[in-house]
Amino acid sequence: MAVNLYEGGNIFKDEQGRPATTRIARDNVVPTVQWLEQLTGLNLVDNMLGSTGRKETSGDLDLGVDATKISKDVLIQQLLRKGVDAKDIRKTGDSVHLKTPILGDPSNGYVQTDFMFLEDIPFAKWSMAQQLSAFPGSARHIVMASVAKALGYKWSFQQGLVDRNTNQVLPKGRDANFVAKTLFGPKANAETL
Repeated sequence: MAVNLYEGGNIFKDEQGRPATTRIARDNVVPTVQWLEQLTGLNLVDNMLGSTGRKETSGDLDLGVDATKISKDVLIQQLLRKGVDAKDIRKTGDSVHLKTPILGDPSNGYVQTDFMFLEDIPFAKWSMAQQLSAFPGSARHIVMASVAKALGYKWSFQQGLVDRNTNQVLPKGRDANFVAKTLFGPKANAETL
């Protein structure tokens, strides 16, 4: 039995319930993210996560935002003050989603941007790194979470390796090489995951 995993770009719908956003071509990713930097005043090009800008097309733009410097509500207020329509903004869990005009121009269509609020962006960049694989990043996380659970831990792409009993991040739980070795043995390293 084949299993299909679908990711990204499904928050915004049109009046008929169809996706109101589209995939974005790789060549348009950085210019669109630069437009978002001007709109928000945030450093975003350096904080592209997962497969954003790495594949021929992306279903959404995953961008890390330092949660220690700005909150979701503050970002939403900034967007509204810049004239973004409230219907083009959504807040969920750890993210603010924006229906973003490609290259800053609605005539090019829209892509979904996920501003992901994180405490440790460098760790998230590693944990969400798109490996050269036929499988999406979500499959990698499922495997890591399954192995962690069998060893008495929890895996979180945001928090790292967490003690299952105390819900506390392990002392080196955000050290990529520690995570690799703990989950997959002494010969594993961060570059192999």
